[in-house]
Amino acid sequence: MKVLTYVVGPLNTNMYVIYDEASLEALIIDPGGDEAIDYINNVAKDLKLKYIIATHGHVDHVIGVRKLRKVIKAPFLLHGADHEVLNESLEWALMWNINVDLKEVMPDGDLNGIRELVLGDTLLRVMHTPGHTPGSVTLFIPSLKVAFTGDTIFKESVGRTDLPGGSWDELKRSLRRLVLELDRDYVIYPGHGPSTTLEHELINNRYLRRVKAI
Repeated sequence: MKVLTYVVGPLNTNMYVIYDEASLEALIIDPGGDEAIDYINNVAKDLKLKYIIATHGHVDHVIGVRKLRKVIKAPFLLHGADHEVLNESLEWALMWNINVDLKEVMPDGDLNGIRELVLGDTLLRVMHTPGHTPGSVTLFIPSLKVAFTGDTIFKESVGRTDLPGGSWDELKRSLRRLVLELDRDYVIYPGHGPSTTLEHELINNRYLRRVKAI
């Protein structure tokens, strides 16, 4: 299994391309800029793209969907609890002189109720981790001990909860679930900024230290 990272969009979103080396089945996580299609055209010509996934509905994680879906047949998946968040956050794009129509980024499917996805022989688990938004999810691959946390966990920080739909109480519960579910040596790939490990965060992230102490 390979993990490729690209920084895209107006807020430097981490877009990830994950693919199984044997089957070449792949998925895209958080295509947050129009330039996502350029990266995909460069690396994905031999890949079998099965899914496009947003870890949550903020526009800086979905902008690239509108161009990707014109050339890629893979469905775009988002947790249903974030449809309203997606609609409201489209206004943010106007601040960046980007006009995004809801129809261009409307999900094809709902991650709600989906617990597992498969790429070749590799199993990905889907965990609903609300708090930053009502429909935030974390994807993790147990066999590789990697987790894609979106804006739930950053290196030495966590996602803000003061935006529409955010909830600190929900985020605390989600962080607690992740701390209990994942081993300390898991690599964390966040929605923005550098990767980290859960062990590093339990030592250096004051929010996770607080949750661990509960």
